[in-house]
Amino acid sequence: MRLTISSKLFLGFLFVILLNVTYVVIVNKLSDLNGVANILKRQDEVKNGLLRVANLQSDKRRSLTSYEAIGKSESVENFRQTGRIVLQLLDSVSDEMSVISTLDSAVFHKNVAGSSHYENHMKLLSLMTTMVNNIELYDKSFAQLAFSGKPPDSMKLISNDKGVPLTLVLDSADQMVNKSLKETDALIDEQTKSVIKDAERRITEIKQMTMIILGIVIFVAVWFALFFSRLMTNSLRRLKVSASAIGKGDFSFDPSGYPGDEIGDLAGAFHDMALDLRKAQEELVKSKRLAAIGEVVASVNHEINNPLMIISGNAQFLEMSMTDYPEEMKERVKVILEETERISNVTRKLREIRNPIVEEYTSSGEQMINLDKSAEN
Repeated sequence: MRLTISSKLFLGFLFVILLNVTYVVIVNKLSDLNGVANILKRQDEVKNGLLRVANLQSDKRRSLTSYEAIGKSESVENFRQTGRIVLQLLDSVSDEMSVISTLDSAVFHKNVAGSSHYENHMKLLSLMTTMVNNIELYDKSFAQLAFSGKPPDSMKLISNDKGVPLTLVLDSADQMVNKSLKETDALIDEQTKSVIKDAERRITEIKQMTMIILGIVIFVAVWFALFFSRLMTNSLRRLKVSASAIGKGDFSFDPSGYPGDEIGDLAGAFHDMALDLRKAQEELVKSKRLAAIGEVVASVNHEINNPLMIISGNAQFLEMSMTDYPEEMKERVKVILEETERISNVTRKLREIRNPIVEEYTSSGEQMINLDKSAEN
């Protein structure tokens, strides 16, 4: 598969985007810690509410003791007002517990049947229900006791519909309220410890994930800087050296060893350019050689043909004038005419040369132009 520079850069940016997505996940986990802090804050508010309920229950007991001692109507009114405040507080605490349960489920995803979080919430709701029932029984029994119209010294003899003395019902309900308050407080402490433990575990996971992502980012940055950028710069440096060599006339460019991307395409273009330049140089040398040969031929034709025509004309004149001369003299004149014709043929072939063909002339390496083949070519 051929990866271009743009593809490599795209993959690099895609990897960075994935790291950013992972960072967003970490940020979401950190935002969950805000939910943990909110849970702990609300649990503290629940504990404060239950502590106030316990204090108000103490006030109610003091009102009860005061009524039993002297039978003051003010004690009854204080008891009733305190009872209403307690029930309102318990309603507020129950609402806070419901919110805590919702937050716990959203943050830790553990508020399902069978989990410790779920069981604790169910126990807390059950304890709250029991506490409210006992407080209502406590208030109802006191109301029956207060509105019976009997003197305080005979209150221990007053019984409810089931024949149970109201004082015993009050003591039992008060003990059950105190027990529910203690168990609720213990469960909230346990729940707080569990939330803190889960928060610490989550913080540890976030730290580990952050270190892993940081390590990956550093590794990718170093790899990109040392490998990818170095690969590009080395290839460009090689191209620069090759371009300098081509500029000095060295056309032996090697396109191998370059990456299969745009730089590789550029190296291939450099190779084609070197071949074209070599061919153009050869054509230029050839044209210069032809131009030089043409100049030599013009000089030879001018410097040789003129004296040759004089020699040939005089030889022909001698041949026509030697009727009474010996045959040996006539043969010599005839040889002069043949050689002048031969020289004339050589100069004519020189004028016809278009693509000179060079051959070795001696064993020592000296070369000469083959006039016959050059004229034919």
